[in-house]
Amino acid sequence: MTTQIPTTVYLNTALLSTLGFNRHAPAQLHPVIHFHMPVPENTRPGRTAVMAALETIFEELNIDEPTTMWAQQYHLTGHRSLSVGDVVQIGQTAWACASSGWNPIPADQLAAAIAN
Repeated sequence: MTTQIPTTVYLNTALLSTLGFNRHAPAQLHPVIHFHMPVPENTRPGRTAVMAALETIFEELNIDEPTTMWAQQYHLTGHRSLSVGDVVQIGQTAWACASSGWNPIPADQLAAAIAN
């Protein structure tokens, strides 16, 4: 049986959010989709698995014809592409999309950005 990790994608609607999470103005995160991300068998849900999941999520939410049901649902609801400043929470960890890669977001900053 494949392990699945609860995953939530948040879009950042703060002014100039594409400069980065909390860079120009406090982040304003809005949850737009929640799904369970499969973890390949024989893989612990550690940093390597999380990084692979983040790359898959980024790709699926930025291509014209996504291959996963959750990404198809995301596109059908009219959401924009995942971009710098947006956040993906996988399990108990949150990651901000950066201009190159992903930056971890502490729980207190995630909570504050969701409350904004």
